[in-house]
Amino acid sequence: MIGHREKTAAAAHARSAIARRNCKEGVRNPTRGERRRIGQATALWLGFALGHVFVFGCVVEPVVHDVSDEGPPRLDWSDWGLVLNRAVMEDRVDYRKILADPAPLERTLAMIARVGPKTTPDLFPDGDSRIAYYINCYNVTILRSIVALARNGNVPDKAPTDLDIRFRYRVDGELWSPADLREKVVALAGNDWRVWFALCDGRRGGPPLHPRPILGELLDGQLNFVTRMALYAPGVVQIDHGAEHRILLWRGLYSIKDRMIADYQARMGTTHATILNVLGEWSNRLRREYLNTAIGYSVAEHPFDQRINKLEEMPQPAGLKLF
Repeated sequence: MIGHREKTAAAAHARSAIARRNCKEGVRNPTRGERRRIGQATALWLGFALGHVFVFGCVVEPVVHDVSDEGPPRLDWSDWGLVLNRAVMEDRVDYRKILADPAPLERTLAMIARVGPKTTPDLFPDGDSRIAYYINCYNVTILRSIVALARNGNVPDKAPTDLDIRFRYRVDGELWSPADLREKVVALAGNDWRVWFALCDGRRGGPPLHPRPILGELLDGQLNFVTRMALYAPGVVQIDHGAEHRILLWRGLYSIKDRMIADYQARMGTTHATILNVLGEWSNRLRREYLNTAIGYSVAEHPFDQRINKLEEMPQPAGLKLF
């Protein structure tokens, strides 16, 4: 039986022989980078042929141009505001409305491709404006990634596990995946954990999409609002009164709960706080009464819900015809 070393040596010998032959015939061997690009191009072509997209990320370019392409780049979230106003319904998104008129979303993509802290730094004078920009870009690209999954005018029921890396977008002159943009937001925000609740990953088991663009001059107030609304969502915080008696937290919240508790203790000058104390601070009276039913419960990560946060079509009563 031939061992691994013998196989490796034989393969190297064969490659050397091919290289010597190509050199004699005047054929240049591709470099490592060329081989990698050829491999990626081949994989991408096969992916389209087979209906798949590979994990290194398909680049998505906007299919319409930004209306301001002829003039100097400018930051304008009006098209993104239109998308949100049309499609966001409480904690769900009506993707049919986006698919019916994709132009505003495509114009938003065209805008963020040429506007950003790197390409147009004068438009982003402070940290809040940069954080707001990348939050919007994350939500825009996640929404566009879900739209890219649509077939025959319908998005699937479940999101693929690689949704945040499956596609890449031109943002601020460079290619970014949604996962890259999320990391950028978290890095810029530093200790401000509220940004996690402004990032909607397109699934039911996470924060809902805020129905307004995030703006730098309003960032603090908007982060307070989205945090409060997210902590009310059943996919983010749920009390399990069953046999196990658990407080179930969305995985993003579960990952930062210790930071949230430490922040609460530092501000309140107390010790031995729990996640219920933190949640209670963000709740009204009725919500606190609900949370207090879980005193003494264990804290666990909520089972990951991969269902897309799409608005379900309401069934029509039998015999009813709509014109």
